[in-house]
Amino acid sequence: MKKLKLLLLLVFPCALVMTSCGSIQYGKGGGAKTVKMPFSEEDYVDNSTYVYSIQSTKGTGSKSAIKSATLTKAKKELSSKVRSRIISDANISQSGEDGGDFSESFKATITDKVDKIVESTVLIKSEWLSYGRGVSGKEEYEYWGVYRVKNK
Repeated sequence: MKKLKLLLLLVFPCALVMTSCGSIQYGKGGGAKTVKMPFSEEDYVDNSTYVYSIQSTKGTGSKSAIKSATLTKAKKELSSKVRSRIISDANISQSGEDGGDFSESFKATITDKVDKIVESTVLIKSEWLSYGRGVSGKEEYEYWGVYRVKNK
């Protein structure tokens, strides 16, 4: 029974923290206020010239590590979007050929192309949010970044 109580004492705070993550920030007065995304998605819609990614990372570590994690998330999303567009364009240009999977060399070419495009990722806009000291006593930050790459 003691083990169950101890387990509940450990699990309950973790569950509480996990369910309160997101757009709610708890202030010193105990009240909560909503934190909204600092950038409007409507301002960064993918088009024929550019592909965009809006990402954020929240943490108590070093700011450079938080910023790096955000860039990694953006590159992953941009890579997926660019790959999808390249494959879509390839399917359109091969409209006379039915069925069949892409050859391994074609897949390698796509991967090389995507990697080169994603390496040119540009940070357009960024913002740091501060949430004060967390449970651990460390300052808690959230970094938001808008990234883009040029299509093809």
